[in-house]
Amino acid sequence: MHDKKQHRRSISLILPAWNEAEVIATAVAEADAALSQVTADYEVIVVDDGSTDDTAKIVRELSASNDRVRMVQHSPNRGYGAAIRSGFAAAEKSLVVFTDADCQFDLTELDRFVLLSSRYDIVCGYRIDRKDTSLRCLYSKVYNLLVRLLLGTGVRDVDCALKMFDRDVAKNLRITGNGFLVNSEMLVQARQLGWSVCEVGVSHRPRILGESTVSVRHIPKVLTALARYWWNEVQFPAAATTQPESQLAKSFDAPAADTSGRKSWRLPLLQTALLLVAAVFMLTNLGYPLIDRDETRYAEIPREMIATGNWILPQLNFQTYYDKPPLLYWLCAVSFKLFGIGEASARLVPALAALGTLASTMFFGSRIFGRRIGLLAGIVLFLSVGFAFTSRYLLLDGVLSLFVSLSLFTAYEAVRSRRLHLGWWIASAVCIGLAFLTKGPIAIVLWLPPVFAFAWLSETHAKIRWWHYGLLGAVAAIIAAPWFVLVHQEDPTFLIEFFYKHNVARFAGEFHPKPIWFFVPVLLIAGHPWSFLTIPYAKFLLGRDEAARTKRPSAVGYLLLWSVWCFVFFSLSACKLPTYLLPAAPALALMIGHYLNEVLKDAANPTEYFFARFWSARTATATTCLAGVSFVLFVIVWTEAASISLFGWAMFWAMLLMVSLLLMADRHQAKIAWVSSAGVSFVFAIMVMHQMVPAYSRSQTLFGDTSPLADQIAVTEQLPIATIDHEFSEVPFYLDRSDIPNFAKVDDVGIADFVSSSGMAILIVDDRITASALAEQMPKTTKLTEVGQRGPATIFQATNTASPTQIAAKPVAPSERAKR
Repeated sequence: MHDKKQHRRSISLILPAWNEAEVIATAVAEADAALSQVTADYEVIVVDDGSTDDTAKIVRELSASNDRVRMVQHSPNRGYGAAIRSGFAAAEKSLVVFTDADCQFDLTELDRFVLLSSRYDIVCGYRIDRKDTSLRCLYSKVYNLLVRLLLGTGVRDVDCALKMFDRDVAKNLRITGNGFLVNSEMLVQARQLGWSVCEVGVSHRPRILGESTVSVRHIPKVLTALARYWWNEVQFPAAATTQPESQLAKSFDAPAADTSGRKSWRLPLLQTALLLVAAVFMLTNLGYPLIDRDETRYAEIPREMIATGNWILPQLNFQTYYDKPPLLYWLCAVSFKLFGIGEASARLVPALAALGTLASTMFFGSRIFGRRIGLLAGIVLFLSVGFAFTSRYLLLDGVLSLFVSLSLFTAYEAVRSRRLHLGWWIASAVCIGLAFLTKGPIAIVLWLPPVFAFAWLSETHAKIRWWHYGLLGAVAAIIAAPWFVLVHQEDPTFLIEFFYKHNVARFAGEFHPKPIWFFVPVLLIAGHPWSFLTIPYAKFLLGRDEAARTKRPSAVGYLLLWSVWCFVFFSLSACKLPTYLLPAAPALALMIGHYLNEVLKDAANPTEYFFARFWSARTATATTCLAGVSFVLFVIVWTEAASISLFGWAMFWAMLLMVSLLLMADRHQAKIAWVSSAGVSFVFAIMVMHQMVPAYSRSQTLFGDTSPLADQIAVTEQLPIATIDHEFSEVPFYLDRSDIPNFAKVDDVGIADFVSSSGMAILIVDDRITASALAEQMPKTTKLTEVGQRGPATIFQATNTASPTQIAAKPVAPSERAKR
């Protein structure tokens, strides 16, 4: 619209009415009298919204005696929004006003509205001294605060029922709702379309006749409508990407298109190349010693499955291990059967899981957004610090992340069209069952809230019925329940220990308690280098301008629900470990990939997204280089091993750091800023995961490759060995023995019996336990000699001097110690 208009005085006044027989005649009379003082050209349109009293009859009588009064009738009742919509459609004058038929506004004040209408497209009243109950005023204040916060209407009294519109504006408003959200909907459209809005104070009178149709019962309905409108029309406009499922499948199977629209074979080839590079990174050089305690634990449990032949009841140190279900152990045991028991066979499982997660992220990213974004999401995921580290580390979380992400990807495929796709829905259920077998109920906890919330909020996707959830639960139960039945038959206490202690009690903080903000720095570090996009991406995600809004499809909203819920749930849990956030990584990678696609486009305006395109990338590159220098120097100081390769890495990163700082002044290279940042991050990942971590593991291992302990203490199959106050799962793993007892506490009375019956034994003790504390548990006739220290252990030789039987052992000088 234009800024200034001619002073036009023809007015259409709309009175929505539902069962207003007591007051409608007064309302029409007041409107007629007030409008006659403002202009000679006016009309009063009463929209009878399916009244069941005499409202329509009274209006007909009034219109028969006054040709300025017209009636539009609904049958049956359609709602407040529908009444406004019908009134706007019937209006014929240059200015359109609507107000309620409860006579709570002094319509003689419309003269100010008419004056302001010459400068503004919409004039909104706000109640100066509201004559409602205190409780209703409180509801209104809270509602107005929510509307301003979520919708950005910018007015103080959004539901004040006295508003004036230019007729062209009123005719072009797209009012979709029929409820009380109509005022908010109109003002949001005004902001989005650039129409000018002003506010003017109006008098408010108490309602004397009739009854208000608004009550406390409407609050849930209004809030629901507000949330859905915000989600679908403001935050993630579903219309931006909604298209038939068949068309989506065709677009995926067809040759990919580059940014210019030409068909290209490059994107599928680049995705395949990325998977090959990732495979080389993840699947090579896996044979270094296992790292205590996660890797040693999760390799020893499947070894004991094979040794005992019991694939139902997990055991660690040949005692029941209640913490987790068996899927990871089964996969490792199968790998051991196929490739032999060893480090590479164990790490093959998480590496293949990470590769599967990467491939599925690109596959579903390509289906949802297109191949270009699928490729970018794959690069983001692969080069994220947290994902790169866990891709070669034996943990439950890598396998869990694969199945949780597959369950959420397939759930989105199931609901993305108007009708639920049962094939994808059942596939999601299968993945939930497998995730449940990996880590328990967390599979359902991470799946249900984002899927339920998305289906509830979205108005253009399939609605999930209760029987759909029942079908999904049944399929998941078919996958997971048999093992729970079998394990209960072997050990009736297993399920109680597992579900309560290792789920409920763990959530409450019995294990690994951390503060609620713990995952904030974890997410920033694990998301490096892409975490440098946090500020510009937050602006893109929350921006209300039309350009940003139309670039946020509903799929981004689904990914946001997925990742935010994962973050919130684990933040609320008192038990926290950095790897818990891994299931959110695929969603975050797709969100960043979608944003990078916008950032890296050849925009007509070179300054658009410049901060994200240039400064974020260059800062990330410099930070990676600085981290490289710091990491190498730390290793040199900590290990006191100044090798040529370490000095070489230090010089390399120092040189790259200087180059990255110099490039910050060269803004002409903005197009390749993220390319260079990704390349530097890849080199950093290779250094850490293929050299530093293997070197660290070799320096810490007790009996793995490069450890001198086996020769130093003359380990034989007959030598009695016990582990104390620590699992030390690598000891039975590397020695391939089933006769090494583990004493959970140093004050266990069984230690003295073990030493007494052994004559001479090797005790591998947590290095936090002092020699004096251990000596207190020994028989008085025991001589305790410290053999050495390595990794998290102190090794002692315990000799019972009263025993006639002495086990031959290689003499060890008490001062001789294994290097850490």
